[in-house]
Amino acid sequence: MRKTLFLIVALALVVGLVAACAPKATPTPQPTKAAPQPTPTKGEEMDPISKLDPSGQELLFWHVSTRKHEKALMEIIDGFNSSNPYGIKVVPEYAGYYGDIYKKILAGIAAGETPDLAVSYANQVAEYAKAGVIVPLDPYMNSKKYGFTEEEKKDFMWNLLEGDKRPEFGGQYLSFAHSRSMQVMYYNVDWLKKLGYDGPPKTWDEFKEMCVKATDPEKGTHGYAYSGSASLFATLVFTFGGDIVTKDNQKVAFNSEAGLKALQLLKDLFDSGCAYEVAERYGDQKDFANQKALFTFGSTAGLPYYRSAIESSEAGPFQWDVDAPPTAIGKPVVNVYGPSVAIFKSVPERQLAGWLFLKYWAEPKNVAKWAMTANYFPIRKSAIELPEMQEYMKKNPQYKKAFNLLPYGRMEPSVAGYQQIRGIIADMMKQVIEGADPQQALEAAAQQAQAVLDQNK
Repeated sequence: MRKTLFLIVALALVVGLVAACAPKATPTPQPTKAAPQPTPTKGEEMDPISKLDPSGQELLFWHVSTRKHEKALMEIIDGFNSSNPYGIKVVPEYAGYYGDIYKKILAGIAAGETPDLAVSYANQVAEYAKAGVIVPLDPYMNSKKYGFTEEEKKDFMWNLLEGDKRPEFGGQYLSFAHSRSMQVMYYNVDWLKKLGYDGPPKTWDEFKEMCVKATDPEKGTHGYAYSGSASLFATLVFTFGGDIVTKDNQKVAFNSEAGLKALQLLKDLFDSGCAYEVAERYGDQKDFANQKALFTFGSTAGLPYYRSAIESSEAGPFQWDVDAPPTAIGKPVVNVYGPSVAIFKSVPERQLAGWLFLKYWAEPKNVAKWAMTANYFPIRKSAIELPEMQEYMKKNPQYKKAFNLLPYGRMEPSVAGYQQIRGIIADMMKQVIEGADPQQALEAAAQQAQAVLDQNK
């Protein structure tokens, strides 16, 4: 009890500081006060969700989308607002990027005011849920009147939603994703052929060999343009057969042989001079397009930006492709991730209205629209089979190739506190590429990460 009280006080102090520094939002409609969520009873005849009437509800939706993503999102929102039979109106509000919206929600929790819906990563939603402000979605999914039919349930690729399902909350879904992306290896096909290779590396030894051959200080070329992130580290650890935390989310797992090999790989690449850290955000895309780097690693969401950069590059267009990262375990493995949307507690009718919007967004046509805009992968089989989706894959072969890697997917932890742990991991990687001993850096980071996990139990 004393530990719980300490955590609550600590959270209040942190979010209080955030709220003091952040500009005040003027949302319309006003964020709702958190209210207790009734616990539904089992059985169709006692389904409380089906007895609710969401008519006339107006919902505040905090999102992170800009430019073409915002345009597609507004089309989906407008479609829902004009077609739903209950007169529900979703009011979108841009709330900054993922880190911004995370801080804004923490401040809202401290103030007792939250939006009705918000885009967040699953590990962030787990933190919100510990504060008691998130609505579990299972009762809505299974509602006789408002939920998915059995046929619809069979249409979803539920493995892509695994991160939204929380074991510490009774295995319930706390958020819902409409698409997913993955981290892949980008490589220059023409350059590899000039070096005498018929295809991309399948093992890390092959990767290092190719990087060394591609590096020429006089020409200013390197094998690998490095842009560090916790997702990259997770990808490396997965390919060495390890994990970031234990399956029960209680203990750090990256302080293992796999974690050490991942860091040693980075150190070897930098020590040999065939890898370098990019100086600016998206610098890896730019250098890849200018044929200064043979390999990069990044999200499939970046595919259109790579293509655009290559087509407009002064170095001229060249043949390029993507593949699963090299592996040390004899089979491919890819890191699958992406944001989700959560519903915040208010009143039952308002929460139901939020669910109906998420359900509308999950319709195959909308899933396909969002996937093609964000270059994510749709979570419904029927969406993939739509003519426009098939045509998109035909025109974007790298996207189709990455999509076919989904069976080899794994997901990063969605445990509360992982947002902080990601920062710890990123700092550890930075230290190693700048010369720190991998074993010492790994042990120190693991100790810090375990303290975060312990605080969030």
